[in-house]
Amino acid sequence: MITLPAPPAAPAAYDGTHLFVPLSSGQLVALDWQHGDPLWSVALKASSAPVVAQGTIYVAGDGQVYALDAATGATRWSAPAPAPVSLVVLADARVLGVGATIAAAFDAASGAPSWTRPLDDAGAPVGAVTTADALFLTAAKGATRRLALFDGQIVWTHMVEGRPSPPLVVKESVYVGDTANRFHALDAKNGKARWSWRTGGDVIGSAADGSANPKAVYYASLDAVVRAVNPGNGHQQWKRDGGTRAVAPPLALDGSVVVAGLTPILSGFAPLTGIPQGTFDLPGESGELSGAPIVSPALVPRAVAVAVVLKDGRAYGLRALSLMFNESAPQPLTTLPGKPLIRERLP
Repeated sequence: MITLPAPPAAPAAYDGTHLFVPLSSGQLVALDWQHGDPLWSVALKASSAPVVAQGTIYVAGDGQVYALDAATGATRWSAPAPAPVSLVVLADARVLGVGATIAAAFDAASGAPSWTRPLDDAGAPVGAVTTADALFLTAAKGATRRLALFDGQIVWTHMVEGRPSPPLVVKESVYVGDTANRFHALDAKNGKARWSWRTGGDVIGSAADGSANPKAVYYASLDAVVRAVNPGNGHQQWKRDGGTRAVAPPLALDGSVVVAGLTPILSGFAPLTGIPQGTFDLPGESGELSGAPIVSPALVPRAVAVAVVLKDGRAYGLRALSLMFNESAPQPLTTLPGKPLIRERLP
């Protein structure tokens, strides 16, 4: 565990060897993934979470969108944003900056502006995801939008009653929950509702595994329940008591659905059945997460597998061994268990 110089201003990002954390003190710091040692720090008052690709960090702050060298923190380019930006996403060779009233695209290599699209103020952006030709956005006042990646043209807008969760796109459907206790599937082409089911609490977010045809969509809500539903019709496959209120969308990993909560801070469930796989809590005083846990795509024994940053400035690197429920190594049997049966004979 380490204590950061200041609390985080936005969720952290990871590139395989570094953890990048924007701080409320107006700094962006890079930490060694394995040991938490500080590697560099630059003055940057971030207004978005950073995203990392091919050795470059993209982040918004101070009315600009920046590209920084991940190894040194040096600025590769900066471009003025046409309006405040609070969310940055990548789409192939473009960097997309999104705010309450604007979406803008920049060339990822040079920062040259590609297009700018004014948006009706639907509130601060909640989440965004890209596909080969589209940007899907959700905003705090209830809007889910599809924009064309080529020129930013708004293809459709779908309104929900409450604040929506970050969007999840699986094949031709967009999955969005809301604070009106509903979970929706929208047609990705036209935004029309395919189905909508009532839940027991505000939906925090959803996830699906990365396969071409996922068998389930998983979502967590503030009734402290984790659910798996059929992607096609929304029929419930299983639901489980999560043991705590979720604070971030679930993570669908290989062989586990992981939910981040207040305490325990991590809970795991079997993807097909929902059977609890175990929980993990941090030592010492509990705290609220800043963003979802960051999980390494490759789990290496005794290497850091998960990083969590708390809103009070504490950061933890959890090694793969510490996340396992270890059992004694199996021993060869010296005698067969049980007792012999006496053969009975008929009189």
